[in-house]
Amino acid sequence: MDFNARIILVLALGGAGALAGAAMALAQGDGSGTDNPDLLRGSLGVGCRPGTLCQFPATDASVPVSPPTQPLPLAAPSPAVAVTPPAPARPAYAVEPLPAAMAAPLSTDTADWGELGYGVALRGAYVRSGSAEHFEMLAIPSVSYSRSGGVTDVTLDASATLVAPQSDDVRVGAANVSTDIVHRLSPSAGLAFNGDLALSQDAPDGLSTDEADLASAPVSVSGAAGVGYTHRFGNFSVTGTGELARDWVGEATRADDTVIDNSHEGATRYGGALRVGYDLTPVVGVFGQGGAGRTEFDGIDPDLGASRSGDDFELRGGITANWSDVVTLEASVGSGWRMFDAAAIPEAQTWLYGVSLDYSPTTATAFTARLETELTPGSGGSGASATYDIGLEARHRANSWLGLRASVGAQWEVPEDGSATSRSYSAGLGADVALGQHTTATLDYDYGLREDPAAAGASRDEHRISGGVSLQY
Repeated sequence: MDFNARIILVLALGGAGALAGAAMALAQGDGSGTDNPDLLRGSLGVGCRPGTLCQFPATDASVPVSPPTQPLPLAAPSPAVAVTPPAPARPAYAVEPLPAAMAAPLSTDTADWGELGYGVALRGAYVRSGSAEHFEMLAIPSVSYSRSGGVTDVTLDASATLVAPQSDDVRVGAANVSTDIVHRLSPSAGLAFNGDLALSQDAPDGLSTDEADLASAPVSVSGAAGVGYTHRFGNFSVTGTGELARDWVGEATRADDTVIDNSHEGATRYGGALRVGYDLTPVVGVFGQGGAGRTEFDGIDPDLGASRSGDDFELRGGITANWSDVVTLEASVGSGWRMFDAAAIPEAQTWLYGVSLDYSPTTATAFTARLETELTPGSGGSGASATYDIGLEARHRANSWLGLRASVGAQWEVPEDGSATSRSYSAGLGADVALGQHTTATLDYDYGLREDPAAAGASRDEHRISGGVSLQY
């Protein structure tokens, strides 16, 4: 099937699904609601956490809806420093938002003024990679604002991670500002908007760096904005989303002062998706989703000898389930295509799989499992690559002062042209001990392993032990 035929197929199936859903729902009438929220997954989802379940705003204006939160609020955020090699558009140092339980409102009238939370975490870390080891000091200031009331909910989060290595200048390991706005237009329609701006810089010998003997790793800046609209017609729901994203990658410097230009990695992406869902029962639903997008890179990739700019398309179908918020599930299967502007890079097609499962048997315990597949533009000397990302997380509050957490994850990047596969693995354990109303002690151990034939070190691992105190108000 040629390029034009595939475009027509994707648009025709997406449009036909939306029209069929609307027509059948109008024939049934409006108002047979369900307690099963419509779940929107994928990279274009507004308000979604990558690889996990995400929820579009409820369309019942009589019931206020709060922004999605972690299923188990712990006394302090998880470690500010992660040893897992980050995805290109994600910060190397991920800082979770302040837990709602730790934010002290400045005003009791939340409907008028909302709630403002702020704090700082101070940590020390011992890092060992191979035979090398070093110490780091970290300061992590953060601020959050939320307002719920009426038909509009607003949340705003900002944080930064300042890293002071043992024998180097202080750097900003990560900084992030994000906002989410949910507005209920009517009992059957909702509108959502989100925006995110992130900056990150790994250590010169960090797991995400591909070059050897670096004096400084490149600074990456990414920004994204998304909008979504959903409308419910009886048991049917139709959701449309749009996204605009931009990535910039700065220069890296070697120990001999040689400058490495990474400007070709900068890119602009825009796209949209259409999804039609149907609630078979108040617990189980099915859906079909189609999406299209385009990525335009700033320059020619020197390893490939051509620009990776091109178009991508996706079709998925799946099932959702929500059993009283104790078990929530979404599973999907579909196909993705990617076509490049450069004739030298062959087009690629792969099967896409997605599974996300949340299980909360009690208010003190929560488990999350995920599997996500994505067809990316690729890296190095190969064309498009299929990326498989899996993860497991567990959180448990043992009592009023002790919270425990654990996680494991893995990622495979498989080039479609048969080139060598790169892999990364991660595991972590953590504990949070409440010392007072606003003070929490944290202790974490994290392990990361990266196997990438194209990187300077084909196989590298990292152990990280960190601990400190968090103050949240």
